Amino acid sequence: MTKVFARTAGWLALLLGVLGFFVTDLLGLIHFDTTHNVVHLVLGFLGLAAARNEAWAKLYAQILGAVYLLLGIVGFFLPELVGIHLEVVENLVHILLGAWGLYAAFGEKEKAA
Repeated sequence: MTKVFARTAGWLALLLGVLGFFVTDLLGLIHFDTTHNVVHLVLGFLGLAAARNEAWAKLYAQILGAVYLLLGIVGFFLPELVGIHLEVVENLVHILLGAWGLYAAFGEKEKAA
């Protein structure tokens, strides 16, 4: 499941990173800025690269899951974090992706051979 998470999170981050260079506001729910776009692009490329190897995918899910979960929670209290504006929808997406990443990395039991 970690490879699926890394691939899905990677494509989603790439999509948001590219979209953000053409759209500054997505339906009034998410606002894009250059820093945010670059971060999404980097995380997207890392996710797609990690999805090629189970060990790297697990590490990506562990790190991204923890960071996104924390970012989602902190975003509700500090909507302006290090120059990046975080909206409520972004916080919810970060929490969902973070929880999925942590579940993929730690919650799923390995299948017996």
